[in-house]
Amino acid sequence: MILKSLRLLFLVLVSAVTLQAQTLDITPPFPTADDTVTIVYDASQGNGALVGITPVYAHAGLITTNSTSPTDWKYVQGNWGQADPNVLMTDLGNNKHQIKYHIRTYYGLPMNETALELAFVFRNAAGNTVGRASDGSDIYYPLYQPGSGLAARFFTPTEDNLLVNANDNISLYAGASGNATLTIFDNGTQVAQATNTKQLFSTITASVAGSHLVELVADDGVDVVRDTFYYVVLGNQVYQNAPAGIEPGITYTSDTSITLALYAPHKNYVFVVGDFNGWQLDPNYRMNVSMDSSLYWLEIDGLQAGQQYAFQYEVDGQIRIGDPYSELVLDPWNDGFISPATFPNLKPYPTGLTNEPVTLIEMAKPDYQWQVTNFQKPNRNELVIYELLPRDFVATHNYQTLIDTLDYLVNLGINAIELMPVNEFEGNESWGYNPSFHGALDKYYGTPEKFKEFVDECHARGIAVIVDVVLNHAFGQNPYVRLYWDAANNQPAANSPFFNPIAKHDFNVGYDFNHDSPATQYYVDRMIKYWIDEYKVDGYRFDLSKGFTQKNTLGNVGAWGAYDADRIALWKNLSDTLWAKDPNFYVILEHFANNDEEKELANYGMMLWGNLNHEYNEATMGYGSNFQWISYKNRGWNDPHVVGYMESHDEERLMYKNLQFGSQNSDGTYKIKNLNVALDRVGLAAAFFFTIPGPKMIWQFGEVGYDISIDNPCRVCNKPILWNYFTQPDRRDLYNMFSELIKLRNSHPVFDTDDFELSVGSAGKRIKLNHPDMDVVVIGNFGVTPLSVNPNYQSTGWWYDYFSGDSINVTNVNTAQLLGPGDFIIYTSKKLAGPSTPVTSTKPTFEEALNANVFPNPTNGLTNIIYELPAAMRVQLDVVNLLGQKVDTITEENQQSGWQHLQWSSSHLPKGQYFIRILTAQGLHTMPIVVE
Repeated sequence: MILKSLRLLFLVLVSAVTLQAQTLDITPPFPTADDTVTIVYDASQGNGALVGITPVYAHAGLITTNSTSPTDWKYVQGNWGQADPNVLMTDLGNNKHQIKYHIRTYYGLPMNETALELAFVFRNAAGNTVGRASDGSDIYYPLYQPGSGLAARFFTPTEDNLLVNANDNISLYAGASGNATLTIFDNGTQVAQATNTKQLFSTITASVAGSHLVELVADDGVDVVRDTFYYVVLGNQVYQNAPAGIEPGITYTSDTSITLALYAPHKNYVFVVGDFNGWQLDPNYRMNVSMDSSLYWLEIDGLQAGQQYAFQYEVDGQIRIGDPYSELVLDPWNDGFISPATFPNLKPYPTGLTNEPVTLIEMAKPDYQWQVTNFQKPNRNELVIYELLPRDFVATHNYQTLIDTLDYLVNLGINAIELMPVNEFEGNESWGYNPSFHGALDKYYGTPEKFKEFVDECHARGIAVIVDVVLNHAFGQNPYVRLYWDAANNQPAANSPFFNPIAKHDFNVGYDFNHDSPATQYYVDRMIKYWIDEYKVDGYRFDLSKGFTQKNTLGNVGAWGAYDADRIALWKNLSDTLWAKDPNFYVILEHFANNDEEKELANYGMMLWGNLNHEYNEATMGYGSNFQWISYKNRGWNDPHVVGYMESHDEERLMYKNLQFGSQNSDGTYKIKNLNVALDRVGLAAAFFFTIPGPKMIWQFGEVGYDISIDNPCRVCNKPILWNYFTQPDRRDLYNMFSELIKLRNSHPVFDTDDFELSVGSAGKRIKLNHPDMDVVVIGNFGVTPLSVNPNYQSTGWWYDYFSGDSINVTNVNTAQLLGPGDFIIYTSKKLAGPSTPVTSTKPTFEEALNANVFPNPTNGLTNIIYELPAAMRVQLDVVNLLGQKVDTITEENQQSGWQHLQWSSSHLPKGQYFIRILTAQGLHTMPIVVE
């Protein structure tokens, strides 16, 4: 007897699961790689997408011994979207299409590589209509291996698990690779036999209720081989409401029992298949249904405490899905690429027994022991949120390394971390906006216990955890997308309780939830409550929140953003649900609707993303801009609920554009494209960012001037993780600047004041903040030439430069301050301790390198000015009065490096105090001079 290889057996099983109808008719029925095959595709079978369409093209490939997975096609034929004659099929009429070729020649299969399966999908010429198996998967057909002995299989039926009604007739077509005696048994009883033949046709009448094993035995006197399938004769559906307290999803009723429930209106019957029944249809695992035929449920007991089980629902004998409320799933395509260090002892996917993602449960799972049980969330007005994507932040892509990195973020001063989506999404290395299971933690970053540890460690450091949730849409692996699917039109079915067949708005990705549907609202409420209960997260950033609408604005983006009373009511209800669980929960919307709608939502208590990337980046590049929209007061809102940001995962990096497009002054002595200057410009922007009242968000590595474009090599592609930037003095200086600004902001109530004003419309920008504790004035020069800026102090008297420690006795509140390009000053009316970490690099400052001096001082005639230039450059020396007005020019010329000595006569000036200003491409230096 020849034993089939496990690989071949697996492929047969996969084929049996995948070919859910007689989609393909292949001659010969047991082809080898060296045969010429005739393939007939029946477009009315499978998903039926190509019914009535001609011509049809066969997108064809092979699964070989070099394939890395059961779906890894090799030697693909056909150029997608092209009318490629190499894959053109002949129209036979009646929705049947034929192609004929020699397998090895057609695919170019090398002689030293073994082909295991033919792989197909079928398409129209444009490739926008695709014929697949009935469950949407690719279509496979096993190849016979010469020299492996006798092979035999059932060609009809094609299902491995067949559901039939009592007294239905089941047509059988069995075949063998050579003449043999073919015998068919139904639960051990012989129902048909033929000798010395390659084919056997018969019929079984499904007369006995229950589960049946049908076995084909082929015996040629040398080999005996078998093939099997199951069928279940459906009995009467049990109509009974679920026990009290049972909701859709998984309810653990004891250490050894669960109750499963699936909300599935418009369906006829549901079975549970899984580890506990060998993944076979079993009448004992047919689910009861509620009296209104909407909720299918089943109690399962006799399970083992501490044991993990995987399962799915098989619905109407056509589709298998995981539980929509899964907490973990096993993925047949991606789990193999998850490091054991990240997710130890991951249960293997039940390969060969089923397809598509399956739900994973664990009986009597120990509870996580939380170390922080009384976490106090930071005041929402004082939030400094650090948005990060684990994949592009730490090389290990896991929570353990994030935990190990928290001290870096603590030292930066942030008090909240916003993680891009961590629920189960399609693939592994993704931004996460392609969700499949909204309640399941994606395993790629680590275990549920490790994620809880991450939250716990954040709370221990005073850091809130905000997760990005994607509930505008779902992608194709979502159970409810698959359960209600219109295969012919490749979109959600019209009777879906959850999804719109066609999105109601532009910029939708995936499949658009119908948020007016009670089924969707229940699903969303369950999901948002779950992450609070299970993982103790502190807030949500809701992706594409403007999409929570049934108002059809498709094709009119402006109308989509207009005031929508229904959308507002939905968001108020959803927020109320969250605040009922946690009154301090952060509700953050990525909305970008018209201000009248955002104002109403903000005044209700929600926070909304405020995208100021363009405005701040134009300013850092030296082109002038007005970023007043970062202020909630300028929007007319009651509360500081704008989560302002200069960068986010969706926006270009400030430093990239500074280095690529930065401006310069007329003689090129001040160039923003210079790395050090570009970094200084980000620090300047930060001074005019963190000091404005209201929550703020920064994107990962912005604090060290990350300068890799968001589109290099593509927007969602992996980006270099450049921790070495932190070791570079000038970039470390920017980190320190961010850190000191954040600490300053969150240490003094003036930065939470509602009495402030912005004057940020010109190159010389100013912020004024008023508070009984102290007043603050921030002035800065966003231009590329020296500029006098009027601080417009709130009062006369002593004011203190926070970073330099210098002080100034203001006698005229409108005394202008001369600032070099990129310079800023934060003046406080109260003397503060100053920065705790240096905010300049280890290299000498321009002033230190200049070694400038003026004498005699005071002067009543000839004055000497000496200084040392580190390099040849253009130098301008001016004399300015206390108002910043130029009253004399000493020189404007190119000078060589080294010591310079100039003389200037002050005899023509009135007595008083002046400043000698030395301006070069490397900086600006002023020295006071008194004329007597």
